[in-house]
Amino acid sequence: MEDYLDKILHPEVLWTVFGAFVLGQIMSGGRRRSGGNSLSPTPPSPEEVKAALKKVTLSKWMEIDAELDARKKIRAIKLLREATGLGLKDSKEAVEARLRNRGM
Repeated sequence: MEDYLDKILHPEVLWTVFGAFVLGQIMSGGRRRSGGNSLSPTPPSPEEVKAALKKVTLSKWMEIDAELDARKKIRAIKLLREATGLGLKDSKEAVEARLRNRGM
């Protein structure tokens, strides 16, 4: 085992691995590509968003509305995210639509 570590930690091996990493970053533009290796979840479809919003209870909507009345939009978005499991973008859009529907 010790012989194996000596080979891995040899400077030429470390520089080769480092060079391969840097080359990979240069070739990809230094950013992640969307696709199978992405850590980001797939965004929900509009139907999934509507279904999630329908599951929000009346008491939770009242709580969200109270935060909106107090001009605490960020807190309202957080409450909606907790209630639905939706992402930030979808929750923000839903809260903003609620504001428009309420004439605020």
